[in-house]
Amino acid sequence: GFFKDNSNAPSPSGFCQKLETYLRATSFTSYTLVTTSTSAAPKGKLPYIVLTRPDGSDTETIADSHFIIRRLIALGITPDLDATLTPVQRAESRAWQAWTEELMYTAVVQTRWSREHNYAATEAAIPIPGLIKPIIMWLLRRKILGVMRAMGMGKHSEKEVDQLMREWVEGLNDRLEGRTYFHAGVQPSCIDVIIGAFLAQIIAQPGNLEAKAMILEKKALKAYTATLTKMWFPEYEE
Repeated sequence: GFFKDNSNAPSPSGFCQKLETYLRATSFTSYTLVTTSTSAAPKGKLPYIVLTRPDGSDTETIADSHFIIRRLIALGITPDLDATLTPVQRAESRAWQAWTEELMYTAVVQTRWSREHNYAATEAAIPIPGLIKPIIMWLLRRKILGVMRAMGMGKHSEKEVDQLMREWVEGLNDRLEGRTYFHAGVQPSCIDVIIGAFLAQIIAQPGNLEAKAMILEKKALKAYTATLTKMWFPEYEE
């Protein structure tokens, strides 16, 4: 189960983009992207996968990008990109994963749906038939903003949300100065997959005006995103 409406651009979902980036990074090609909605997903969110045995005798459904990746590694279907990392590096990667997925991306989603100029761009980009689109978008916006408030992000002022995003951008830019990859190794690790996916998604998708501007101001972030995107998604138009 996936959400992607343009093969030449990142998915509108950061977590769907993360999973596809991981599959590209591990050179796993035996999959088919099936566009679906959250209502069909086991946990009510995307992505999820259905693993099928080679003989077609059994299937396994796995939801949530983190658990999908862990399961693929555990089954030996894909290699562990973190195999050469030290325990400290693994812990550092996990901390940055949480900062990226649970705080930065949540802040981006808040700005996307709560600020009128971002919402207008987001609404225009979602392919829903014209007559029912206003109703569906109103319901979707109300649902997402309700979730944001329940998570706490929706209770912050715009200035506070911008501060949270800026702290992540500046911290990551400082980390990447003089480095090709997050851990300064010769090959990317899983945290590069995660951060690279979210950077590409934030920059490419409409409705992320503030976050995009912050990222593009930073030379190290621009270079890092360009390197990973060219490596894994050379077909992207921008």
